[in-house]
Amino acid sequence: MPPKFLLRLGLALLLIAATVYLLTGRWLHSRIFTPLNYSVSLDSRQLKSPPFQINLREEYFVSLSLDHVANTWQEGHNCDESNLLGSEWRVYKLSSKTGQSRVLWADSGKVEQGYELYIGTMTASSGQYVLEWDLPPNAACLRQRHAQLAVHTGRAGYEILVSFVQICCVFLVGTGAALIFFAIARTLRQAVGIAEGPRMFPDMPLRNVLPIAKHKPLLPIHDMPHWGLFCGAVLWILIFISMVFSPLPSKGLYVSWRNHDAVVWETSPWSDTIEVYVGTPARFFINGEEVKRSELGSKLTEKLGRRAEWTVYFEADPGTLFMDDAYALDTIQACGAKVIWVTPKMRKEWQHKPRAVN
Repeated sequence: MPPKFLLRLGLALLLIAATVYLLTGRWLHSRIFTPLNYSVSLDSRQLKSPPFQINLREEYFVSLSLDHVANTWQEGHNCDESNLLGSEWRVYKLSSKTGQSRVLWADSGKVEQGYELYIGTMTASSGQYVLEWDLPPNAACLRQRHAQLAVHTGRAGYEILVSFVQICCVFLVGTGAALIFFAIARTLRQAVGIAEGPRMFPDMPLRNVLPIAKHKPLLPIHDMPHWGLFCGAVLWILIFISMVFSPLPSKGLYVSWRNHDAVVWETSPWSDTIEVYVGTPARFFINGEEVKRSELGSKLTEKLGRRAEWTVYFEADPGTLFMDDAYALDTIQACGAKVIWVTPKMRKEWQHKPRAVN
């Protein structure tokens, strides 16, 4: 950027930051967060404050506070803050209209709670107000507690907001000062004759010597679209919809819950049956003969090839892993054989059931 532009931008940031910083600070100090803090005497039944000014549209607290001193005794009765229960207060807004001196702005009703501070709330806008407070008859004994009528609101939120704005102004001041420093540094370097960088031909002004290539406008589309791309896109969309919304395919091993007496060894034409047993750890047996895991399928196919009825009884040790049992069941079904799973309950029933004698 040219030094003049940097200098003007830096000065503008400095001016804006200083103006905003001073205005926000002055605005915060001009706000009246405690418009009324007036000492009153409790000898009178009605307390009246002088006119007070409010310049914030905010929620204000109206209170009658007493000093922290020991309770006073009068005529044998305890005189404490409970004597103020039943008091009432009213806030009037002073009007500038002719013929109308004041307007009732807010009132309390009966004050039936509180200890030491009898507080009510009101929402006020900018203007001038007057507070009146009616006391019960037994409140005069608290005259030595230095009662104070007060109207106030919180200032913490405004102070945080103004502090944040002023911190941003400090950053703007630093940015403006840095820009002014860079502008002055560049100006001094140009005055001394220090070049910005080495150039082959310092007397030749830099310019763009490459022509800007202008492409011809695109021809209007008048041919048929590429049906392969078009149909492929439609097909992929349909495949995606089918994958998302179609039911998931069934997975696992087929199991029939028929009666286990439907197929037993009595109906088999062979004197011996084929049984696959899985022991621990990961040991596989065919009719009591141990085989390797990788040879289970080939051995089973060899034995089934000599039979007309392809039925295999499967049984597993209680301590085997399910993955080994599932592998054996899947291998049996892959050979094309029918699986009868011998459970412990079935084994116990078969042991106690007499076999038929041919």
